[in-house]
Amino acid sequence: MTQGPKSLYPKEVSLTNCDKEPIHILGKIQHHGFLVACDASSHIITYCSDNISALFDKSAEDILGSSLKDLLSETINQEVLKATSGKKSIPIQLKLKDEVYVLLSHINEGNLVLEFEPLQDSGDPYNYQNQLSEIVAQLNAATDEQEMCDVTATLIKEFFGYDRVMIYRFDENWDGIVVSEARASNLEEWLGLRYPASDIPQQARKLFLRQGVRIIADVKSEPVAIQAFGGKEQDNPIDLSISETRASSPIHIEYLENMKVGASLTAAIISKGTLWGLIACHHYSPKFVNYYQRQSCKFITQVFSSQLVLMESNTWLKKINKAANLRSKLIEKITKDWDIHKGLTQGEATMLSLTEAAGAAVFIDGKLKRVGATPKKKDIKALIVALQERATEKTKKTTQLIEELPEMTALQEKASGVLCLFLSNTKKDALLWFKPEKVKTVTWAGNPDKKVLVNKDERLTPRKSFEAWSVQQEGKSAPWQEYEITAAEALKQDISEIILEKYDEIKELHNLLKVAYEDLETFSYSVAHDLRAPLRGVDGFAQIIKEDYFDKLDEFGQSSIETIIDSATQMNRLIDDILAFSMVSQAAMHKDSFSMNKVVDDVLKLLAVKQEYPAIKIKVQEEMPKAYGDQKMVAQVVQNLLTNALKYTQDAENPSVEIGYMQEDGKGYYFVKDNGIGFDQIHEKRIFKLFNRLVSDAYEGSGIGLTIAKRIVKKHNGSIK
Repeated sequence: MTQGPKSLYPKEVSLTNCDKEPIHILGKIQHHGFLVACDASSHIITYCSDNISALFDKSAEDILGSSLKDLLSETINQEVLKATSGKKSIPIQLKLKDEVYVLLSHINEGNLVLEFEPLQDSGDPYNYQNQLSEIVAQLNAATDEQEMCDVTATLIKEFFGYDRVMIYRFDENWDGIVVSEARASNLEEWLGLRYPASDIPQQARKLFLRQGVRIIADVKSEPVAIQAFGGKEQDNPIDLSISETRASSPIHIEYLENMKVGASLTAAIISKGTLWGLIACHHYSPKFVNYYQRQSCKFITQVFSSQLVLMESNTWLKKINKAANLRSKLIEKITKDWDIHKGLTQGEATMLSLTEAAGAAVFIDGKLKRVGATPKKKDIKALIVALQERATEKTKKTTQLIEELPEMTALQEKASGVLCLFLSNTKKDALLWFKPEKVKTVTWAGNPDKKVLVNKDERLTPRKSFEAWSVQQEGKSAPWQEYEITAAEALKQDISEIILEKYDEIKELHNLLKVAYEDLETFSYSVAHDLRAPLRGVDGFAQIIKEDYFDKLDEFGQSSIETIIDSATQMNRLIDDILAFSMVSQAAMHKDSFSMNKVVDDVLKLLAVKQEYPAIKIKVQEEMPKAYGDQKMVAQVVQNLLTNALKYTQDAENPSVEIGYMQEDGKGYYFVKDNGIGFDQIHEKRIFKLFNRLVSDAYEGSGIGLTIAKRIVKKHNGSIK
């Protein structure tokens, strides 16, 4: 005897655990059918339905344990074995007790299952075939998805005669919505109503995928129990997953009774291997549809599914082709200036155009650029951090951000929907698209918060009311379509390749610049150091000539000696400045907190300001805030700035220099002010460049002092102006 899945048999099922109900092993069939099952190898009958005696002149006890060949004629037995050799059920028509039945056979879990159901007259086969051909032709002629749904609902109602036919589509949460319906004129409209996912639990959806079409011929009829050979069927249940006559869950029957439904037919709409939706047919009295009619319905549904896939594929291809052309333009823009941020967010073609989103952003190397309607920069940066901490994949999409990240309520209006693609595992670099909150009224078939009720016996029962119940949906965006995600991922791949290519190029350039910079630093230091020896010789001999022979030279000779000495002095000063500039670049910093007032006092003493510039009034602000940095370097900045101020102020009327601290645009600045000759503001940037002087030779200097000051400030991550 074949062993079944004993542990799965339901001991007690209620609405609290119906999503785990093993509806494939309920141990019962519908009242219109008959069942016999035997071991697929030995053909010893191990199961049969309680009503089997109505079909054969043998009781269940007599049949169980006997051989299948003892029950069926040799001819039929051979046909059954032939039909099931490929595990496919091929119908066999036979007459039993003056009635025509269809015998359906299949093998499942080691059992050869035989089901008998009556064959009712389905009318003129020629007209039936014409009707079927007309349905297929009209389905093929539909130009869009909605028209196809409407045509299908109308034609199936006419073809099979059900009171109501609905096209029922699942959303991403497995809630269903009636997207089309055809109904008798006396029935209320259900078009647009939503049903919670619990109405069709996951195990029922799995069986629809396997079986395709399913009927319940009479909701109020009692199901027929199955007997087992050598024990209770409950102890060794038979798997009826693909059985045509399998009974329905008691909970589902009660649910249909609450809807006043007498019979139903349900066909699975499958798109790319996934349950897209259902064709749900309701009748308000018992209704049996024979096997061949059900197969016709299955065929119609398959045509519908094929057309659906074709339409979706055509739409997807058009969108992807459009996205590919747009990506080419974006990459062309990026590689033109090697600016990813600008290329993705500026101009007519932007990354936003790839999707149906309202806003987009690119975050690379700590720099964020936005396009369209987006949240604030600080909120986007916080979102990136939150997503990276939680995401297990490089692509993260959601249509209900606040439900997943309640702390991101500030983003709800503009970014309830987020598509985020991280460019690497280690960095926060990312491409993001945002869809706004789509506040809308959703109408449910009954209150979705009251999926169950408690009856007078304190037993949970399915809800009884299916009246329209409208609620306002908030915090949710339009869904992300497959083509949007595909286009975004393709762009991410393009950007990743550009970054990698550019990174290698920049890395090579950086290494070359590093070597060149080190050579330049060494060269400048060597030149400055090695020039001192010949310069000392020139200056020394000039001084000797001046001291010993000056009065013997004519006026031109004396002038020449003075020029040589002055030039040597200037060159010596220039060498000192070059060495100082070189040392700033090479020196390591030793940061600490120190008094800026003390630094200024020390510099004033070093420059002997009172002695050298007695006419200049010096004003130093008392108790300036303490500074943090390398004290020696900062002192050099102060010295260079103060030297400049003194030099260019000494000839002014009432010359003055002021040193202090101020706040500007939320930042703190130490300043050195003077009322000297000044300079034109258009040259503001030039004065900090090496050897750039904006004054005549009347004022001494090499043009390096302010360059050194800027270099030191930059090393401290500060600014000077």
